[in-house]
Parts: sequence; C-alpha cells; structure tokens
Amino acid sequence: MDGDTINTAIGGLMKDFVERGLQPTAPIEVTQTIKAAASDVWAAISAIGNLTNIHPFCSSNPVEKWPGLGGLDHVHYYSGVHYQRDVSTWTEGSGYELLVGPPSGKIARARWWIEPTSMTSCGFGIEVISYVRSDVDPERRATYERKMIRESIPPYLQAVVSGVAHFTETGDPVKQNQFGSHDIYSPQVAAP
Repeated sequence: MDGDTINTAIGGLMKDFVERGLQPTAPIEVTQTIKAAASDVWAAISAIGNLTNIHPFCSSNPVEKWPGLGGLDHVHYYSGVHYQRDVSTWTEGSGYELLVGPPSGKIARARWWIEPTSMTSCGFGIEVISYVRSDVDPERRATYERKMIRESIPPYLQAVVSGVAHFTETGDPVKQNQFGSHDIYSPQVAAP
C-alpha cells in the first residue's frame, strides 16, 4: 500500500468511531524511566511479534504486516480476548500510534513513545484514549467508564510498560502476569 492509501484507510477507521456513535474519553498514560538506550527500547517495541517478549497478558502476537505505517498485528490474551492493532503513525526510533480493538471494530487509540534522557536511559510511555458509546444513559456510561476504563486501563498499561522495561533491561521475555494479573485480559492463574 502506498502512503495515500494507508492515510485513507486510517482516516476511514477514525471516521468509523464517529459513525458508530463513539466518543473519546480522557487520555490515560503510564510512563517509566528505563535503564537502557532509547535505541534498545525501540528495538524491543518495533520488532516483529514483539508483544510476546514485553506484554505479560499476551499469549500470542500473530503479525500480518510489521513494522511501519499500515502495520497490522493481533493480540491474543490469556483470557481469550482477541484485539487487532492497526498502525496509524510510525516515527522510526521514537514511537508509533495504533488503533486497537476487536477486529470487527476498534475501540481505542494508543500511542507508544520513547524520549531519550541520556545515552543509557530513556523515558517510555503508553497513552490510551478509549472510545465509548454516546447513546447510552449518562449514568450507565459513567459506571462503564469508571469500571472498564479508569479502573482497568492504568494497571494494564503499567504491566505493559513494566514489561518493556524488564525486557530491555534484562533481555528476558516477561512471564504471564509477571507484574500482577488482570481480570479482563489475564486473570489470576490458579495454583496447582
């Protein structure tokens, strides 16, 4: 696909949010200082199938096209949930933006970014803007936002950001629920 085709496709996905009656919520961002060069963090987050190394709730990460603008991969969570990630912006060496959600309809935008702070450390963060239905009773929407977004997304992002730090600092892939379980994406594993 050429750049114009990709931009048209991404614009269509954003328009899809509006056509489905979805409105953005306030952004949620988690950041961390990583004791590794920005180039090492970039190598970790831009590699093909990278989520199996850095994401403690991801059981598999099949790739259709990666890396770069127009990239597309899938996140299969330990809970059975399946999301698709479509790359909408790719800035080599410093980050990317994704449209994320079930393959049948995206429900969020995510921005992964790196900011060098020295030769041996950098800031890394993930920001998510979720989209929710606008035609729902305001009280029900507020309850949904609180439970499914405000309470659920921060620990999810913290686990992923911690996973990126762990992998880039040690070279060891993360284990399932290494930084805690998640009720939606990777519930606690029962002890044998």
